[in-house]
Amino acid sequence: MKNSLLIPGKYKVIGWIIFILSACLGIATLYWEYKIPGFALPFKVPGLFADYNLTNELALAGVVIGLMMISFAKEKMEDEYLTLIRLKCWQWSVLISFGVLFILNFVFYGTTFYSFLVYNMFTVPLIFIVKFNFSLHLLRRERTEDEK
Repeated sequence: MKNSLLIPGKYKVIGWIIFILSACLGIATLYWEYKIPGFALPFKVPGLFADYNLTNELALAGVVIGLMMISFAKEKMEDEYLTLIRLKCWQWSVLISFGVLFILNFVFYGTTFYSFLVYNMFTVPLIFIVKFNFSLHLLRRERTEDEK
């Protein structure tokens, strides 16, 4: 079965590079208030956009693009069983993400809750990547044990 949603496997490395660089930029922006010079909006609207810089948006877009490239990259040997593993890992990641959201709903309030909502956007692809790669590791180990 051909899955048209997957991109070629070589984009996984590019996705990792984009993700790591964008995550570093995002951390620098959040914790050290780093701003890329020249990324400010060219216009100023009093009360709305006073010296607004788009560094946060660039970091967020890079993290999302990187995670999606990693998540949707084909493996070298893509077959039906790997498609089933991929589906199960997506299901796990969505369930865990909603579980985290459910818990956060009762634990955090106000602006702290919104900060955790931003981080929770990344839990689905991050958990998928971890679970899928762990499942692939177990599958490869099982195949090598069967060959012995």
